[in-house]
Amino acid sequence: MYLLSVWYQTVLGEVTDENVYKALELMGKGMLGIFVVIVIIYLAIVILNKVTAKNDSEKNQ
Repeated sequence: MYLLSVWYQTVLGEVTDENVYKALELMGKGMLGIFVVIVIIYLAIVILNKVTAKNDSEKNQ
């Protein structure tokens, strides 16, 4: 059973299922964090565009 849980041997040690799952979990958290930051930047841009937009009457003058 021990041999089935080890994927391969590296210089730093054995790569096991547990290590792979931890790496995927960490990668998922990082990607979620990037997505959240992109959404926050997008919302800030939308809000700033609405706040600083000129009215149609001001544009014509």
